[in-house]
Amino acid sequence: MNDKTKNLKDWDKFLNTDEIKSNLVRASLYLFSYELLKNSIVDKTKDCFMTGFDENGFIYSKDYNEKVANRKTEGKQNIFLSSLHWLEEIGAITKDDISEISAIREMRNTVAHQIDKILVDSDFNLDTDKEKKMFDYIEKIERWWIREVEIPTNPDFDGKEIPDEEILPGKVMFYTYIKSITDDLLKTGDDKT
Repeated sequence: MNDKTKNLKDWDKFLNTDEIKSNLVRASLYLFSYELLKNSIVDKTKDCFMTGFDENGFIYSKDYNEKVANRKTEGKQNIFLSSLHWLEEIGAITKDDISEISAIREMRNTVAHQIDKILVDSDFNLDTDKEKKMFDYIEKIERWWIREVEIPTNPDFDGKEIPDEEILPGKVMFYTYIKSITDDLLKTGDDKT
């Protein structure tokens, strides 16, 4: 494809208001989903090290800094990557999961910092497979937390076996609700064309 053809396709994409709306909705859902995933990874990990609270807020064990916060991953200190590796060490996720989640994060950075690329570049399409994978990871990590941390520490569940399909994390319900709204918005846009 030559530059002139590419420019025309970019303009066509940009001037198609239904496509702009659709891409904005998809980008919003991607960013929303990523924030839920990030919370499941970073905040839940930190919560695992909470030992109490005082008038200044929550208190975390020194282990958090040693095992997660001060850890260098790929030569850098990065709380997201450190939390991922800690989750792998405790068996919540695998090395392959880390690789896929890192690819999801790269796409998130593109969506957040290069929204114009999504709206105008005819060669760029938002990877909906990654958005689906994000949901899968939110569900996997949240269920792991409930199964391995919340159920064992709650005496109401002593001696009870809870099947995974009966564990419905709040973040999964929240995502499903928002996804249903965005699906309706996208369907409405598709009906117009």
